[in-house]
Amino acid sequence: MPSSDSAELGAAARLSSINAVFGLSLVLAQASSPAQAVRLVTTAVPSVAPGHTAMAWHPSASGDYYQQAPAGARDVLARLAGAARLDVEGFGSCWAFPVTPPLGREPLFLVTVGQEDPLEEEAFLLSVLAQMCGTVIANHELLAEAGLRAAADRERDLAQARAVGLATSEARQRAVLEAALDAVISMDGSARITYVNSSFERTFGYRAEEAIGRELAEVIVPPSLREAHRQGLARYLATMESRILDRRIEVAAMRADGSEFPAEITVTRTGLPGELAFTGYVRDITERLDAQRELMASRARLVTASDVARQRVTRDLHDGAQQRLVATLINLQLAEQKWDSAPQRARELLGLAIRDARGAVQELREIAAGILPATLTQHGLAAAVRALADRLPIPVQVDVPARRLPGPVEVSVYFFCSEALTNVAKHARATSARVRVELDADQCTVEIRDDGVGGAVPRSESSGLVGLRDRIGALNGTMDLVSPAAGGTVLRAVIPLSSFPNQRSGQPEGGP
Repeated sequence: MPSSDSAELGAAARLSSINAVFGLSLVLAQASSPAQAVRLVTTAVPSVAPGHTAMAWHPSASGDYYQQAPAGARDVLARLAGAARLDVEGFGSCWAFPVTPPLGREPLFLVTVGQEDPLEEEAFLLSVLAQMCGTVIANHELLAEAGLRAAADRERDLAQARAVGLATSEARQRAVLEAALDAVISMDGSARITYVNSSFERTFGYRAEEAIGRELAEVIVPPSLREAHRQGLARYLATMESRILDRRIEVAAMRADGSEFPAEITVTRTGLPGELAFTGYVRDITERLDAQRELMASRARLVTASDVARQRVTRDLHDGAQQRLVATLINLQLAEQKWDSAPQRARELLGLAIRDARGAVQELREIAAGILPATLTQHGLAAAVRALADRLPIPVQVDVPARRLPGPVEVSVYFFCSEALTNVAKHARATSARVRVELDADQCTVEIRDDGVGGAVPRSESSGLVGLRDRIGALNGTMDLVSPAAGGTVLRAVIPLSSFPNQRSGQPEGGP
């Protein structure tokens, strides 16, 4: 499936082709001869169908604005009634588009040559170009025939018919421009606005009569860019070397109320030979740029979420299964010490170690599957903390309310207690400990206290205490550690519950 960026480029290319046809239609109506009309159309073909060149072919003759078709294509062209692909040796992908036959003579064709067939939209626009060219040629041929007959009345009628045809063409062109979604602005060589369409009025907040006759720079160019705009126009008038014509550029534009917005602008020269006139097509790209920024932000959020998920799994392995394995090791060491002096106690410790090892294996399986500890998800925080306390070799008093908390809070409090109790067993040399959780409408307070040796401090940026602080901080909470050298340690965390106003208390949601 094409990306949104590819779709945007394709739409911009189609807009450029349509703009080229619209701009050329304004010039064709004023072409001074069939030769000039054909030259304008063949010159414009590469801008409509990139990579293609064009010429005018006649099935049986050459003229001042067309040439006789190669032998292999003459019979086919003589019978051709619509656009079709020609198989002509040495011409690659060759397409013929009928031009309106001048005065009933043999048909004339606009022929394009390229490496590949034109796209469907390009073929349609090429057909439109051929028909417009034929209309201009027909008008000129009619005038020429009228002059040869020297019939004043016929010449007058033809002139009237030509005027009507031009008026109709201009009206059609005006209707197309009025229906365009982009703002269309025409200006003369003095940079004075000569025409704006309805989209211009909607985009910039001016009525047509308020804009026409004024300098373009003071109407839509922000003050900070006006001098550069005027200098660029003066440079073009002096050298006829363009830096922006027929290119899509992104600049800031200004509305009638003075507000600025990002715009994509394409400017083409549309005046008659010897006459300076320009037409600009302006598109407000605010929504497109906002969408691009949101896409970049969403990608950044995905990367961040992935990093957070990996860090969370690392913490949960450390705070969960690893702590069980540490408890297993402690019980094995104690059992080893008491194997001779108290064999019954050693067997009990060995049993506890086996139980903890099995529990660690189970927790590893649960974490690998993205599942929280079953006790926490099924029975809540109080039961899960009691299960943690029962695994320690010292008595632990548990004071945790049975009320369920929002999922992220329960998960963080559980692992906070797991890490803290493991530290008590591993480092504190305590004889007892206490876990207390207090809840009110605004916050959850967790406190783990022991009667050990004290002096607890984080030993590195990757220590368990730093990980606990990060986990609590992720919920906009705070953590305090009080561990005097005289003995005893208190680890306290406060988590605001106002961050979860719409989340139902109960089952923890998602992984740890």
